[in-house]
Amino acid sequence: METKLMRQMRLLQICVLVLFASTALLFINCIHPLFPKQRFRVIEAERINIREKSGILKAALSNSAGFNEYGRAERGGVTFSGLMFYNEEGQEEGGLVYSGKAAPGGHDADVTLTMDQYRQDQNVYLHHEEHKDAQNLRVEDGLSINARPDWTGVKEEYRIYAEMDKLSEEQREELRLKSLQAGKISSNRLFFGVKRGIKDSTPYDDTGVFIKNKWGRNAIRLYVDKDNKPHFEVYDSLGKSIIYELKVPRS
Repeated sequence: METKLMRQMRLLQICVLVLFASTALLFINCIHPLFPKQRFRVIEAERINIREKSGILKAALSNSAGFNEYGRAERGGVTFSGLMFYNEEGQEEGGLVYSGKAAPGGHDADVTLTMDQYRQDQNVYLHHEEHKDAQNLRVEDGLSINARPDWTGVKEEYRIYAEMDKLSEEQREELRLKSLQAGKISSNRLFFGVKRGIKDSTPYDDTGVFIKNKWGRNAIRLYVDKDNKPHFEVYDSLGKSIIYELKVPRS
């Protein structure tokens, strides 16, 4: 009986020693990694953060829940996943993001490589966007450049966008123009690429350079349409009327 009890005590001592050694190794590994370089075949995670030694976040590979958890939910939340980059202050600087899902009568999809203004949203982005519903189809592939107000006015900018959502189309356009003229909101200044789809039962397929003025209105359009006809158009300051058009003679 005594011999059996001694064996059990020795086994318990060995277990305690192994547990102590394992805990010590884990603690040491946290402070000074014993295996700084490791190799894996598969890693499953919702978010992977890349940080400087100081702890500042520099990049994140994440699903949509991870982006919402780390500061995006307060801006309305996101549905995209991908890779985000951050500057020396840990502020978002751009990224490679994507989303896509079926929708009633069609689908929505977006893949975008973005470059952000300091503490603002994207200024330059290379993107593929498509939206299809029962009536219309819109596909854009190209490079876009935006003009954005200083980051100190971001809160007011998004307040104006929220106010626009509550207005009629005519009132929305009036507030948009007034806000653009005051430099309070962002505007798209240049698109270089392909715009195609179906709008009001009419197909279109335009490839070219589309330049807008600082108010976000059409200024110059140089493109080839779905019938392979080239166009060069110059618009008035409101972007509504063509004041000059280069006519291409028929061959």
